[in-house]
Amino acid sequence: MNLKKHLDRADQALERGQADFAAELCDQVMDFAPGDRRAADLLTRAVVSLAGGKSSFMGKLGSGPSSLAAKFSKLTRNPDAESRSMRRAFMKDAGDSSKGIGWGDALERAGYAGAALGVFGGLAATSAEAAKRAGSLAAAQGEIEEALDFYQKALDANPRDTEAMRARKNLAAEQALRTNQYDNDSMSGLDSEAFLRAARGEDTPKN
Repeated sequence: MNLKKHLDRADQALERGQADFAAELCDQVMDFAPGDRRAADLLTRAVVSLAGGKSSFMGKLGSGPSSLAAKFSKLTRNPDAESRSMRRAFMKDAGDSSKGIGWGDALERAGYAGAALGVFGGLAATSAEAAKRAGSLAAAQGEIEEALDFYQKALDANPRDTEAMRARKNLAAEQALRTNQYDNDSMSGLDSEAFLRAARGEDTPKN
């Protein structure tokens, strides 16, 4: 299977409004490459767009208890099987972002941080929690600009989210350090203590 060709077709199908076909193609790719970030992102966005509508592909998945299978796989310490079951559970219930987050969690436990970021990123537009999770993963992978965008999405959904606010300020400080941009605009509103810790190369103090 040419994974890139499959994903290119899925991307084009999603742009044309053929989310059902895009989801089917991405699901096939993830059976072969469960850690593929692009496939996870495209599949998540395709499933989200199908929420509340009819899907011939989703109907083929059957009505088996995917969530139960995932729990069993978790108990038996089979992270790959757990992530696959959680993927199917999310696909069967496209309107439930919590199942999408559960799939992302399972991917992360299985060691597929990139794919987990794809899932959380795909959910970020509709779930503040997923946006924060995407921000955290993107930051851990050194993708600061992307992390800032994800945290901003969380704040757009809930401007009073202090966790997202603090994380974004700290990342902005780190970005300023990396780019040597210390003008007044870049410093405005930053967590000064976090900025100084980063400047000194110190770890966050433990409670």
